Amino acid sequence: MAFLLLVFISTLASAQRFVRAPIYSAGNPTVSVATGDFNGDGNADLAFLGNADSGVITIRLGVGNGRFSKGQNITLTGYAGGIVAGDWNNDGLLDLAATSASTTAGFISVLLGQGDGTFTVTGPFDSAGSRPIAAGDLNGDGISDLVIVDGKSLSILLGLGAGKFGSPTLLGKFIDAAYGVALADLNLDGKLDILAIDTDELDGPSRLWVFRGNGDGTFASGTRYTASDHTFGGPAVGDFNHDGIPDVALSGQQLSIYTGRGDGTLQPAVYYDGPPAQGDALAAVDLNHDGNLDLVSVDEFSNDVSVNLGNADGTFKGAYIFGVDECPNTLAIADFNNDGNPDAVVPDLYNSNFVELAGDGTGKFTSHRDYVIQPYASPISVASGFMDADKNLDLVVLDGSSNHQIVVLPGNKSGAFRVGTKYSTRLNSKWVSVADLNGDNKNDVVTADGTNNTVSVFLGNGNGTLQNPVTYATGTNPVFVAAADVNGDGKLDLVTANTNSFSVLLASGSGYLPHADYTVSLPVQIAFGDFNADGKLDLVLGKSNGSAAVYVGKGDGTFSAGATLNPGGTIVSPAVGDVNKDGKLDIVVTNTDAATIFTYLGNADGTFKKAVTSAAPTLTAQVMLADLDADGMLDAVLVGGDNYDAPAAALLPGKGDGSFRAAQIYIVSKAPVAEAVGDFNSDGALDLATANANSSNVSVLLNTGIK
Repeated sequence: MAFLLLVFISTLASAQRFVRAPIYSAGNPTVSVATGDFNGDGNADLAFLGNADSGVITIRLGVGNGRFSKGQNITLTGYAGGIVAGDWNNDGLLDLAATSASTTAGFISVLLGQGDGTFTVTGPFDSAGSRPIAAGDLNGDGISDLVIVDGKSLSILLGLGAGKFGSPTLLGKFIDAAYGVALADLNLDGKLDILAIDTDELDGPSRLWVFRGNGDGTFASGTRYTASDHTFGGPAVGDFNHDGIPDVALSGQQLSIYTGRGDGTLQPAVYYDGPPAQGDALAAVDLNHDGNLDLVSVDEFSNDVSVNLGNADGTFKGAYIFGVDECPNTLAIADFNNDGNPDAVVPDLYNSNFVELAGDGTGKFTSHRDYVIQPYASPISVASGFMDADKNLDLVVLDGSSNHQIVVLPGNKSGAFRVGTKYSTRLNSKWVSVADLNGDNKNDVVTADGTNNTVSVFLGNGNGTLQNPVTYATGTNPVFVAAADVNGDGKLDLVTANTNSFSVLLASGSGYLPHADYTVSLPVQIAFGDFNADGKLDLVLGKSNGSAAVYVGKGDGTFSAGATLNPGGTIVSPAVGDVNKDGKLDIVVTNTDAATIFTYLGNADGTFKKAVTSAAPTLTAQVMLADLDADGMLDAVLVGGDNYDAPAAALLPGKGDGSFRAAQIYIVSKAPVAEAVGDFNSDGALDLATANANSSNVSVLLNTGIK
């Protein structure tokens, strides 16, 4: 094989367990991407425009199975702006045009395609613009022209043939700054019109401008239309309602849909929920083969791709949301794996990577799903449980933003969720847990309320709804709460981790007794187990001072200090399970400073052997143990990645001896700080959900490793 196939960024140590879109190298942080068959082999190729010390075009040649081989790298004058594919010398081969800029001037470089995937550079030419770019024949001479936007201006460069262009002509001055441009014949007169987005990046007001073409490369004055705030995605043009007249879509805080009248004017926008935060790129394509155009939008703030399926009347369904890599800001649509379904390639602005989302022909992509709690929410804790009677696991999410709420997400048998009822919490709540607290066979919800020095209990009604909360006092500033029967009376008690103590609230049958506090420095999270095999429940506290503390249960709800585990660093989360299959409970803790996970094998007498260590991602926010591959050995699942703001979860398959294999990294949304494990789609395999504090959403990764 004459070319080198690009491989996944993460080396696969063993069979992958969760749905994951492949990630490839784009060469540099990407600001724009173009697609087309550059070498004539019938496969879709890619041209990424990114920035290193200056603008660089990186070619990736498709091999037809969704993978790509390395191609040419081309350095531009100045920093990168936009890129588009077209034929500028009329030789039947695809060329590229790319904008770039220095601190004082804008440039356009034309890369003439040789038909073998390589390009010859001509230019750069003065462009008077350096940002988004669109191509089409504006003056009817059969030669493709260019429209470029930059700042408050729009420039027209008429093609002269042979890959050359005339001097730029300025058209229009925008109110704020132009962020997108497209060409379409809105009035069906055979002359291309210009559509451009004008957005105030800081304050948000956005507008769509339409300049009607005269067919000679000149244009009428612009007509302005109101758009959703923070609109950066689009324009995307298509006949959404099948009336033979082009319509227009933009993507911002909402989708703005403009129905064409056929005379070059548009009806006022109709708005739909689309991207979780704001749209940064938009494409119109029929993803599900129903003959209706659908909308695909990229959101760099939530690390998501949103799909709104189109209806035959020009309306759109609610968004499906799929997770991608960090800070996506552009996309390309084509059938990259030659299965007949449109796929999406989504580069990121920071990590020099791109994610390939394979379309399944139903309007969905192969990737994890994200569920937006609401714009600008901050999910900081998540728990799973059966909150209604449909036998499908549901999720309960704590929103730590100024919304101060918990949100119930009912699940269905396919492992999908919807955002359900929201309930107000106390200010500064920190953690949520789900359990049947009053023994009525209906799951309830409890939150640790931080500086309120309380927990709040929301009794479940068994139909997915919750009763008004009842609060109970705890020690100072509880940041974690869990339910367990610590006195053996068959009722679930509550234990909280506080600033310098943990509190035990014994169940009374009609609520909870006053709390008993145990002084311990800097506890963070708690896990339970019978470590000394006396039939009484013990607990271990992960602490933020480099240690974990075991407390031995006396069986009456009281505890005495036990072993101290000292891996050093910062302990964030403990987990309990029999990881070496000897019938004795072990403790697993993370050491975030040393990128290590420590396993303390239990002796069943309350003592533990010297730690077994395994490599793990740093800055882990939570660790859980579960048998995700059904091999009889517990695996470790961590969230947090190399940075709390990084979009990553990690699975470390267990070896059965207390150690773990190399981490498999899975992209989720930004800042995953908590997790829940459960069989969300009832297929017998355990799945994963993460609460993503900086992304307004919860990511759900379905387990595909067990068939």
